[in-house]
Amino acid sequence: MANTAKSLRIGSVAAGIGVVLLLVLVSFGFNRVDEFEIGVKRNPVTGAVAAVPYGQGLYHSILRSWTNFPLREVQYPREGQSERLTALTSDQLTIAVDAAYRYRLQPDSAVHLYLTVGGPNEIHSFIYNTYRSAIRDAIAEIAATDILSTNRAGISTRIEDLMRSRLEPRGVDITDFFVREIMPPETIREAIEAKLAREQQVQSEQFQTQVVAEQANQLREEAEGIRDAQAVIAASLSGVSGQRYLYWRYLEMLGKIGEGTNNMVIAPTEGGIPLFFTPDR
Repeated sequence: MANTAKSLRIGSVAAGIGVVLLLVLVSFGFNRVDEFEIGVKRNPVTGAVAAVPYGQGLYHSILRSWTNFPLREVQYPREGQSERLTALTSDQLTIAVDAAYRYRLQPDSAVHLYLTVGGPNEIHSFIYNTYRSAIRDAIAEIAATDILSTNRAGISTRIEDLMRSRLEPRGVDITDFFVREIMPPETIREAIEAKLAREQQVQSEQFQTQVVAEQANQLREEAEGIRDAQAVIAASLSGVSGQRYLYWRYLEMLGKIGEGTNNMVIAPTEGGIPLFFTPDR
């Protein structure tokens, strides 16, 4: 009986300990890290942070505090929208920029980001401030008159490069960046549009000038050809050989006239060139 009672007491103690442990676990709970997350563990008593992050799994929270970071791409603004920011150009004019970006955290950098920046909300704010700073710095490098002309295509690339250079060493990858619209002041827009229209007009006038010059060159070449042909004909008709040619043509024409029924009269001249005419009836 004594052994049985002792065994019951031991079982009761063990059950009590189990209940206490269960209550402790229920009180402190568990932390679940999903496959698209990474967890950072911190000891709330000593403040120590684990050197490596934790992947997918279920972890108890006894003397542990957990911070989970998403590893999926995060877009700002959400739902495919864009945010309009204003910045000053190098000539101190205000430009509005509609832009958006996507980023993703590097899993191995989760502990470093937690220690240097903070949790997910602090990291999001940090990235957003970096984005605003990159836009200001990129716009400040160019003049307002260049916004809609030669430098417009490079603004998006320049902003993205500035964000990458500042965020990637911290463990944040910029996966996409795009500028939807750039809006200079209305006066600058009108001046730029007038400038572009004038440039197109100048190009059109230059083309017309080239066409006229080409036509003039063609007429000049034709005139030179006619002049050369006339010189050849004049040279061929001069001298004894030219007179013989004309005399042969004279005899040839007489033969044709003799075969016809017209009343043309052929009269010789002092220069040896026959004169053909039809007398009045």
